[in-house]
Amino acid sequence: MAARAQGGAPKIVMMVGNDIAHDTRVLKMGLTLADAGLDVTLLGYASSGVREERRFGNVRILRVPVAWRMRDAAAARKKERRARLDLAMDPAHRRTLDLEASLRRREAESGAGLVTQGRRGSIKARRFLARARSGADRRLRSYETRAWKAVDGVTHRTPYAAQWRRILPEIDDYELAFGPVLDQLDWDVLHAHDVHLVGVASRAVARRKAQGRPAAWVYDAHEYVRGLSIYGPRTVRRRAGYLDLESEYVRDADAVVTVTEPLADQLRSDHRLPVVPAVVMNSPMLGAADHVVERTIRDDVGLAPDVPLMVYSGGVTAVRGVDTAVEALVDLPDVHLAVVAVPHREIAAAKSLHKLAVRLGVADRLHLLDPVRPDEVAAYLRTADVGLLPIHHYGSHEVALPNKVFEYLHAGIPMLVSDTRATAEFVEKHGVGAVHVAKDTASFVSAFRDIWGRRDALRARIADDPELLTPFAWDRQERVLRDVYRGILGDEVVHEPERSTPLEGLREEPFVRNDRASVLVIGPANMAGQAWAWAKAVERDVDGVRTEVISVDRGSPILFEADEIVPAATYANDPRWAQSLEARGLEQWTHVLLEAGRPIFGLRHGRDFTGDVPVLRSVGVEVGLVLHGSEIRNPRRHAQSSPWSPFADPDDDLTARLQRQWEVLHPLVTAFDGPVFVSTPDLLEDVPGAHLLPVVVDPQRWSTDTPAMERDVPVVLHAPSRASIKGTDHVEAAVRPLAEAGLVEYRLLEGVAPDGMPAAIADADIVLDQFTLGSYGVMAVQALAAGRVVVGHVTDEVRAGFPGTNPIVEATPDTLREVVERLVAERDEARAAAAAGPAYVAEHHDGRRSSTILREVLGLRGE
Repeated sequence: MAARAQGGAPKIVMMVGNDIAHDTRVLKMGLTLADAGLDVTLLGYASSGVREERRFGNVRILRVPVAWRMRDAAAARKKERRARLDLAMDPAHRRTLDLEASLRRREAESGAGLVTQGRRGSIKARRFLARARSGADRRLRSYETRAWKAVDGVTHRTPYAAQWRRILPEIDDYELAFGPVLDQLDWDVLHAHDVHLVGVASRAVARRKAQGRPAAWVYDAHEYVRGLSIYGPRTVRRRAGYLDLESEYVRDADAVVTVTEPLADQLRSDHRLPVVPAVVMNSPMLGAADHVVERTIRDDVGLAPDVPLMVYSGGVTAVRGVDTAVEALVDLPDVHLAVVAVPHREIAAAKSLHKLAVRLGVADRLHLLDPVRPDEVAAYLRTADVGLLPIHHYGSHEVALPNKVFEYLHAGIPMLVSDTRATAEFVEKHGVGAVHVAKDTASFVSAFRDIWGRRDALRARIADDPELLTPFAWDRQERVLRDVYRGILGDEVVHEPERSTPLEGLREEPFVRNDRASVLVIGPANMAGQAWAWAKAVERDVDGVRTEVISVDRGSPILFEADEIVPAATYANDPRWAQSLEARGLEQWTHVLLEAGRPIFGLRHGRDFTGDVPVLRSVGVEVGLVLHGSEIRNPRRHAQSSPWSPFADPDDDLTARLQRQWEVLHPLVTAFDGPVFVSTPDLLEDVPGAHLLPVVVDPQRWSTDTPAMERDVPVVLHAPSRASIKGTDHVEAAVRPLAEAGLVEYRLLEGVAPDGMPAAIADADIVLDQFTLGSYGVMAVQALAAGRVVVGHVTDEVRAGFPGTNPIVEATPDTLREVVERLVAERDEARAAAAAGPAYVAEHHDGRRSSTILREVLGLRGE
């Protein structure tokens, strides 16, 4: 029965409870299904704590953080319960507390007028109390340690009534991390690697089917859960919990896959499965050892070709038996041992091997190494002499044929393995090494000497038998995997590829979201409504692009339109809002413009944009910055360049604050390695190399049929967004006298809502913009679009930033009164300036130029 939605290639999500980077089984399976024409996403754990998205060949890799809240909360509750029990059960500690309370009562009754003798008595009593408390605490801690160790010893060895919901809270952490992601992704089949995620898969499929959508899942049993080895935190009781988890969900799976035939038979018997699970061995592709590596293992340990070198490659735990090989070095004085420790050589188990080697006096012949890339393992190991697999006897080990068995074979080196059933039978049947008794050092030494004596013959046996590797090579295993998916999806959609993509040579690459129509998000400032204006311009001019504007409401009476307006308190203090926005953004967005140096996910990753950038880029989102003005304008530079600068007084509160802000933000912007946009030409001096993104207005909204400069007494309008920056004092000084003389009607507007501004501008003849910065902004463009006479101070450099003649009438604070008088007197000049405004806006500020810049610089794409 085919379980898939209509349209497009079937989508597969493979999930695993690790970071995927060294999981060759997951990577190879993903490539195999992608080669078969399926759309594959690998979902894993982001150990970095940041969601990541990468591309590996034709496979998408998605990593999400797991918070471990349920696990940590359970541990905290357990500790708290034990602390309460300890306090209730220890009589010595209770007597100490009673003595302390009695002393406090005596001191309170004596009052502040204690005689010297009384004070001395109090001091002696306190000293006694301190000694008593110290002794009681020591006794208590010793008692607690012994008691709880005994309790844990019994509990950990008890498998009875072990329910996974009670003893494996981390499984719920996986649900909390992976479940929402699965609900957002589009998929037809889930592939759950290992036991940890069987419940996550089963519940996700159930949710999807409840919505009337087809869904299926595959359980990939990497190990025999009933026989898992016991070491460290993995106790008998926790193992029983994992078995309870597997037993609850395994029969829900649409197919079960595992790694060896003995394990397949065992799973069918234990869980009464209707069919024997398909066997897909975790083996390399043929020719894996032919991969070119810069250094081999012998190079890294610095040994001559004739020095005996045995190697263990893989996870290092107590039950892997590597300590047996270290102990054997005592009786093999010329032999070296290299341990390629996964995930790295600094893990506690690897350090324990070093301590053992030091104690035995063989530390100079033990070499701990970090792992190489999965596709390089066989080639890296080929200069060793013997590959080791000295694992202990556990149920899971008896039926396992680990990947390293095939890696050693592909490297062309004989193996020395313990007498665990599956590996011992394999080595003896195929004549590729020797077997020793697990945990028996003398047996290990004897078996190594046997191999060493016939090492050339064993190497020749491996190299000369072309059929030895073929049945176990990945080239053969992937056929089985494709057949499993044909059984779920149908024969017609799972293709047989002409060739398989080799793991060798592939590297994870940044995921660029060019596989979908662009989703451009701008926020969180939306100053003067420009984020919204840019977004709408892009939507008009680039078919299929979707935009979203996020704006923080800081309590201002002037609030501009946005897709999401979030209160400032929520933005700063609500982690649930921030987490929800981030989860949605990392799944859906393709491009983000961060405004004014601020973060978009609240303060989740810090107070400036730098924390959000790696989070967004980790999933392939293109990130740019857009700067509006005061946040990036250098007050000190501006004061030196303009005699009318509003920043002339460095001790002014606003100037000092803006200078401090610039000194913090400017280095961050300079260090940013993505596209930077500024909204006005003057800011190019503060951000060299930035792209000019012109401000945008809707000409139709501001257009009016009322002509300018037809009234006997023209209306002069000044509506500053910030009076001290716009030079309002200069305006007042220049225009108030003209108004008092009846030459003009002067209107000063502050705090007017955006909806009220078109009418206010249409009812004016002359609009005074700003006279201290040397540039022009949104207010000036709106007035130009309305066909008003606009007066402001615009430097020659700013005017040169746009082709053509800028119709803004030039005036400085020193000439403003004279200019207004001239415009009132010489109406033709004024009307000509007003008439030129709409055409200038249409050419530079109606959104077409800005959307073109955003499309070209950001690489926006439509449907």
